Amino acid sequence: MKGLSVTAIGARPLDECLNIFETLKESLGLDFLELAVGSRCDLSKIPKEIPLVIHHRCLFDGLYKLPFSLAQPETWEEYRQRLRDRNVKMISIHPPMRKEITFDDLKRNRDQFESLLGVPVCLEVMPNDAYWLSEDDFRTTPDRVIDIPILLDISHLNIWAKGRSALVQEWTERLLPQAITVHLSHNNGRRDSHDLIPSDIWFNQHIEKWETQGLILTYESLPESFAKFERDDKQRMKQKLKHRVS
Repeated sequence: MKGLSVTAIGARPLDECLNIFETLKESLGLDFLELAVGSRCDLSKIPKEIPLVIHHRCLFDGLYKLPFSLAQPETWEEYRQRLRDRNVKMISIHPPMRKEITFDDLKRNRDQFESLLGVPVCLEVMPNDAYWLSEDDFRTTPDRVIDIPILLDISHLNIWAKGRSALVQEWTERLLPQAITVHLSHNNGRRDSHDLIPSDIWFNQHIEKWETQGLILTYESLPESFAKFERDDKQRMKQKLKHRVS
């Protein structure tokens, strides 16, 4: 399956995001929409027939962002109630900070949340060592984290590797057997900026194979050939820079 994240097209009203999703569905071969940070994801405005992936704390009720944390089980029930009549394929979550939860509680809470919702729940590899499932965990204690299903975020690996493509590919090959889903995105190796995906980026040649292997693939950035649909705040920033140069 392949999908498109609101993060890639957001910073605009949700109805515009839904229109972009429908516009790109055939061109990108999209099977689902990932609700994520970027626009206010209010389920009351999203048709029930759209298959969904839920990424971390993303749900709104009007202007109110619903609380959610894997470290706080009291926040889970609201998500369960709102998602129970939706076609949710998977939920991916940012692991909490190390100071918020022990590793044993992290694993137990993931298991319990998955059981509560009845859909696959995975944890995202994180770019910052303040969080669980960052580079340090996979480098120093890989056996401890090996049984946790992960969201392999290629942009986060790019930050681990400081933009060195060969090292990103090494990490991808190493972690892919543990992944149930992959975020396709791009950055400069310094911050998670969700830049447009270059046409010659290394992972383009693997997308078909990964999909055949059963991985859930999500465009968290758009391919550069679809730049006109890029998230609105990035387009505005580029226009400002263009005017300054001219």
